[in-house]
Amino acid sequence: MSEIEITVNNKLNAEKRDLNVYHHSNRSAYMISHNSSITLPLKTSAEGDYLHISIVSGPGNLEKDCLIDIPSWVDFKFFSQGNLTITHAGDGDRTFLEIPSGPPIWQLKITRPDNLLNAPPADQVTIGDCVPGI
Repeated sequence: MSEIEITVNNKLNAEKRDLNVYHHSNRSAYMISHNSSITLPLKTSAEGDYLHISIVSGPGNLEKDCLIDIPSWVDFKFFSQGNLTITHAGDGDRTFLEIPSGPPIWQLKITRPDNLLNAPPADQVTIGDCVPGI
């Protein structure tokens, strides 16, 4: 089956925390520092592939809200402690997860649906400091 290129962007400039990205198909883990990214091929969930993204704990709590911007076509599971707000962009292209400041305890598992029609050749997931008004 074909693969889709997914780029994971770390835009946590204020907190400068790293992201841990685990790619299941090749059983590799990557540490992505702030203002960096990684591009990985994503196979379908039928092929057992997924990306697991989490924020790396550091000294102290996160002082700003965190915003995760993901494509609306992906399937995902989000695990978090505390409050969570999920909103969907009006144009249907993106999904935004807004996580309140505090301990950086969350995990995001992204899978590609088996029956995805008109799949884009590439897309991205961006984790960053919350932008007011979004």
